[in-house]
Amino acid sequence: MAERAEPGGATFSDLIRPKDVVGDALLLATAAVRIAVKNLLIVRALRDGADYEQEWWLGAVAREFELIAAEKDADAERLEAVREASKRKRGRATHPGDFRATDAPVLKRRIRILRKIAERLRAVSTDEAALLKLVAEARTAALDEITTARHDPGRGPTADPVERASALAELAEDLAALTAAREVAPPTTRERPPGDAPEGRSSREAASAQQTPTSSHGP
Repeated sequence: MAERAEPGGATFSDLIRPKDVVGDALLLATAAVRIAVKNLLIVRALRDGADYEQEWWLGAVAREFELIAAEKDADAERLEAVREASKRKRGRATHPGDFRATDAPVLKRRIRILRKIAERLRAVSTDEAALLKLVAEARTAALDEITTARHDPGRGPTADPVERASALAELAEDLAALTAAREVAPPTTRERPPGDAPEGRSSREAASAQQTPTSSHGP
């Protein structure tokens, strides 16, 4: 995509400061981890009946931030190899991934930003106060979703702790009744063996996103 110019002649990319890119990346990573923790809290509570263990969650969240940091380091290493190879190339690029010597400064800047993002992520992974805050926010969001779905799907999340506790108690009674009913009811269909997914669907789904740098020069 071509860079758009400001009235003064500068491009938007020129106006983006590296520290802003790092800060935005940290916000996005933190938000993604918070949502993942919220979803897993709901699954562990409703499906597995697991109790909340703060130490387990702190360790899990810390490892998640460390994994994201390792991904950023790997991206930086990959770009470093691309940058070294680009130094020996002259002329115009023939496709978006064809980096030339003139692209080396841009690649160096991206590598520096990736390493800084990894550094900030690792700092969060060792900051117990930040981890506690994230887990607490995710837990509140999970409780809000559970109580809202049980009490009234059309309402927004409740902030009343008494109302939330009452809704959770009602939800626990419903789940206990459902479990008891399933234990005494005769099976009506053949159970599917664990891991035997329905035809046309996989038993496990995964999604990944990878940013591919583009050359600053067109063909």
